[in-house]
Amino acid sequence: MDREKWLAERRTGIGGSDCAAALALSSYKSPYQLWAEKRGLLEDDEPETERMAFGKVMEAVIADRYAVTRGVRVRRSNQILRHPKYPWMIANIDRRIEGERRGLECKNVDVFAHRYGEWGNEEGSDEVPIEYALQVVHYMIVTDLPVFDIAACIGGNRLQVYTIERDAELEELVIDSEAQFWQKVETGEEPEFEYEASSAIGLLKRMHPGSDGTTIELDEGIQHWHEVRLDCAEHIRRYTDAQDAASAHILEAMGNAAIGMLPSGGHYRRKEIVRKRHTVEETKYIDCRFIKPKEPKE
Repeated sequence: MDREKWLAERRTGIGGSDCAAALALSSYKSPYQLWAEKRGLLEDDEPETERMAFGKVMEAVIADRYAVTRGVRVRRSNQILRHPKYPWMIANIDRRIEGERRGLECKNVDVFAHRYGEWGNEEGSDEVPIEYALQVVHYMIVTDLPVFDIAACIGGNRLQVYTIERDAELEELVIDSEAQFWQKVETGEEPEFEYEASSAIGLLKRMHPGSDGTTIELDEGIQHWHEVRLDCAEHIRRYTDAQDAASAHILEAMGNAAIGMLPSGGHYRRKEIVRKRHTVEETKYIDCRFIKPKEPKE
């Protein structure tokens, strides 16, 4: 299937990577954005980032490494699967394990995302980010496989495998929630727009990329948000000015000193920074920052 046909097929249902957004549990995509994509109101083929490109390249590497370390054979799945009872549920899984009723999803994970995120540290753990957990739960419903492994390449040099098993109660929640979402897609009923979401402004820019040259009258509700925006901007300006003034007091007190110790603990460190010419145009500035005191060891 060529890419255009694949994208068109994706718009006919909810895929595994859509599941968290459909349930309003995604950190990256709101239900409204997913609804607009499925309705054809918003192009769902976003420009490929370098991270996405590396993820595609690493999929085969991770799958091969998983196969070698587990002593198994894996088979690529090149088709979009559809649930026989719930036709809105589609799946495009990474791999199946030959000779076993087990699926495989491959993830390329930044070392800091693993260290400070929702990933567990133990082999075989089911502690993975909610988006990935729901993705494979969705896949298990569509494929009827009882277990899915998530093979994560961490920091480019370490493979860790997480295992998600079927959970009837969670599957029922996913099916019911996706059914409600898909009904809105079919009827055209808009989900509530999440103005507070971090993706809201970017989504609106994608939805309205140009200008038609017209003039419209905005109502009192938008006047309210205009005033809120001005008030927030003023508070930011005041706090920025106050922060700059505080920095000026500290810099004046330190003079040419390298370290300034605070009575409450911790210190400011002041040193000259020189940026080399090969990274940016050569420049020189003074870096002054607060260093927190070390916590006493128990």
